[in-house]
Amino acid sequence: SSGINAEYGVDIGGAHVAMMSSIAFEGATQRNKPELKPGNVVYARVIAANKDVEPELACVNKKGKANGLQVLEGGHIVQCSLGLCRKLRQHKSPLTNPLFNYFKSFELCVGLNGRVWVRADTVKHTVAISIYLKQCEYMSGADAVGMLRQTVKALG
Repeated sequence: SSGINAEYGVDIGGAHVAMMSSIAFEGATQRNKPELKPGNVVYARVIAANKDVEPELACVNKKGKANGLQVLEGGHIVQCSLGLCRKLRQHKSPLTNPLFNYFKSFELCVGLNGRVWVRADTVKHTVAISIYLKQCEYMSGADAVGMLRQTVKALG
């Protein structure tokens, strides 16, 4: 389907499935575009939202650059409250700072739809970070850090 502009339905956790064009990626053309598969995780932005039509997504900013928006490979999705997502998105968030004490390499993509994508250098570390994020929802920062310490120790 090299000449057809495919549309993908993307679950963003809202009332409607969002739509995303196959050419809504940096450098994508009718002939050169990513092939999304069911289950792919996409870090995208909402470019159109209206009560009468499905939301529309793109993996480019207003200048046509990806700037981190992309199909995310591997990792794990954690469902969080919108409030926690806002805290995680803060510059030098007190919730993410403790992670640097335990993990050399990890990535977080925090959506404003209550979903956080986590990927670390090992599956154990990805699991530990995911558990920590879920604990941040229900514990004080100090208690969550204590739980993180215990989780890292238990996972080895």
